Amino acid sequence: MTGRIGRAFETAARARRGAFVPFLTSGFPEPDESDRLAAALCAEGADVLELGIPFSDPVADGPVIQRATEVALRAGATLARVLDQARELRARFQTPLVLMSYLNPILRYGPGRFAEDAVSAGVDGLILVDLPPEEDPALWSDFRGAGLDTIALVAPSTGQARLPLIAACASGFLYVVARLGVTGRGLEDPSVALLLERCREWSALPRCLGFGIGLATPLERYRGRAEGAVVGSALLETIFAGENARARDRNVRDFASRFLSRLAALAPP
Repeated sequence: MTGRIGRAFETAARARRGAFVPFLTSGFPEPDESDRLAAALCAEGADVLELGIPFSDPVADGPVIQRATEVALRAGATLARVLDQARELRARFQTPLVLMSYLNPILRYGPGRFAEDAVSAGVDGLILVDLPPEEDPALWSDFRGAGLDTIALVAPSTGQARLPLIAACASGFLYVVARLGVTGRGLEDPSVALLLERCREWSALPRCLGFGIGLATPLERYRGRAEGAVVGSALLETIFAGENARARDRNVRDFASRFLSRLAALAPP
């Protein structure tokens, strides 16, 4: 594996644990505090930091991320501001940065301009929630050509024929959706273990579990089958629970420490 994302997963593997990939809605709860919380996660050992680009009409986000997005948009969040945040983080940390976005904000910004500005800001990868790679392979190829890893989502509902097509377009890591439905909600799908094995048949990329992952998730059942975990709603809930900026910073750091301590459960036996 090459690039910062690949090296981060390799570092986690050498430490005999899964990679910690926290998600923050950029601009939440307001721009300056968002910057501080993102920096706190980098300082506390995030292997990859995922920044969500706020969008007014999400289709995959559960109630917690939707609420955080609404707060961020009211506070003035824009795609340009997300890129500024990435640029400031890159000046301080080597933590790989991934942007998670719906397609609409990128189309409005201009895909070519976005790719150029994202790479210039130090962004390493991109997740497009509502654009499967086979629907616009040229756009995905353009993003990869610009220097962005294109991280693809696969789910228990992904058909046998689609999985190799998706895997062929992906780079960085495979985002494996652990349950059907929106983020943070729904029952864990019992077929996700088989999905993880199928992913390995078609790709050597790290497999990262997401959607509904939290401190209570029994990660040990995915030992040797997943190389990392994305945690979003559970982390954002701790921010909502903080009564002031100091408490929110403390909550984020405590969550990061506790979740990192559990990731040894993913290490191969």
